Amino acid sequence: MHNVTSLQGLELENCPSIVTFPEDGFPSNLSSLEIRDMKISMPLFKWGLQRFTSIRKLKVGGCSDVVLFPQLEIGMTLPASLTSRCLSKFPNLERLSSIAENLTSLERLSLSDCPKLKYFPEKGLPTSLLKLKVYRCPLIKERCRMNEGQYRHFIVHIPCISII
Repeated sequence: MHNVTSLQGLELENCPSIVTFPEDGFPSNLSSLEIRDMKISMPLFKWGLQRFTSIRKLKVGGCSDVVLFPQLEIGMTLPASLTSRCLSKFPNLERLSSIAENLTSLERLSLSDCPKLKYFPEKGLPTSLLKLKVYRCPLIKERCRMNEGQYRHFIVHIPCISII
């Protein structure tokens, strides 16, 4: 799979029979990667998402055992080239770890179906964010309320915000 150099985007969803990914990984020149409800998510995180040097769009979903994302304890970082990131169906996710430092190009952040998500990174969200979507994440929704939420100062610079 690593020899497939012209592949720009890859989307894998609901493939329970796939339990590993190629030993040499996916092509590093991908510009879009979507992995949802797959058993390979954790091995892929350990392999290293930062290896995708050209990736602009990352969608990850259905990771029930993740509490912190990106997972710093396994050395996981995200590629600086990201402009769009979507996390969905992380039922145990409690915290987004530092993303502001290296994701200076991030323009869109979407979080959905993360009922335990309570904490943004301590240093806040990237100043480059143009759009924030939070859907069915009640704890973070409460902290982002514009008048009295403790994270309102983290989102006030974002032009387009949708919190449902």
